[in-house]
Amino acid sequence: MTDMEKRANFVPVAALDKRRRTKMDLLRGLVRQAPFVGKNFSLYFRNAWRRKILRTNVVAPYAVTFYVTHKCNLDCSYCTQKEPDVFSEELGTAGTLQVLKRIRKETDSIVITGGEPTLRSDIEEIVMAARFGLKFRSLLLITNGTLLDRKRGILNGVTGLIVSLDALQADPTNSLSKPAALPKVMENLAVAKARLGDPRRITISTVIEEWNIAEVERLMDWCGEQGFVFAAQSAQNDKMPNLALLKNAKYQALVDKIIARRRDGKQAINGTPRTIETLLRFRDFQCYPTMFPRVYPNGDVFYPCEPLRKVAGNLLRDGSLRRIFAAGKEKYGDIPPCQGICYLFGNVVSHYYVNDFWGLAGDFIR
Repeated sequence: MTDMEKRANFVPVAALDKRRRTKMDLLRGLVRQAPFVGKNFSLYFRNAWRRKILRTNVVAPYAVTFYVTHKCNLDCSYCTQKEPDVFSEELGTAGTLQVLKRIRKETDSIVITGGEPTLRSDIEEIVMAARFGLKFRSLLLITNGTLLDRKRGILNGVTGLIVSLDALQADPTNSLSKPAALPKVMENLAVAKARLGDPRRITISTVIEEWNIAEVERLMDWCGEQGFVFAAQSAQNDKMPNLALLKNAKYQALVDKIIARRRDGKQAINGTPRTIETLLRFRDFQCYPTMFPRVYPNGDVFYPCEPLRKVAGNLLRDGSLRRIFAAGKEKYGDIPPCQGICYLFGNVVSHYYVNDFWGLAGDFIR
């Protein structure tokens, strides 16, 4: 090798050290995420096998979203569950726990949602049984926060609480709106924060519409002050985003601020700069909905996804998500190339998880 070739191939020691540090930082970060590290690697290789060898977009589930009820005590304009396209009856406590038992055989992570989960009289029993009886490692519960004081027992079982909030300005004119219920939600958030100990176990999830852009910015600042995790997505209208937001300068400035705070580590914000950019600016992505399957109160499982309104099976009847997905694929075909029209956080994350696992892992850890 000539001197010129040696110089062309020379990498400074400092640069090599930086590369080593970057890889070590990534590995250390993955270790800090235990016990989910093994799960992530296992799922990554299983899904790589399915995608590359079996040539299918039906990937293994990472976490299941389980609707314990369709009922809700509020009437938010953007809610898709107050009049669901496919309705199912709630099971009793024993039946619900049987559904959760089937889910636990295929994943250790569950998101309990509704409707409003705290309207169920047995929600505390369900949460405690899922967490400590069935031993879900991650159990998140999504709530509007209005009834937490009546169901405080759930705080003993959840690993994280997601409270939906779209403004900090109270407005009592519409009794079924979140702004009308704001004082009670704030009281209950203070109780939850004290009980859970770590404020980062609470995520404040907001839906951005044109009317509340300024309120969302105030809400993000408040989350930073409280130590809560901030999460945002745009409102969906019949499963579609409001593309007019992209022409709204205030919306674009808000998105810039959210991404900058996440990138600079100034406060806890759900997602990574790239997933937030895709989610809030409606970039193209490829959805893998079976990574985050949705299960309705009676155990019905959607395939390939809830927006397409196709139920492929029932966990109590068919026994497993794997069997239901296989039956769904045979009946409805593989996951269609829908061009990522449903801009929901889990859908966007599934794209990066499958297509850029290492980049996603690095972004989350940094």
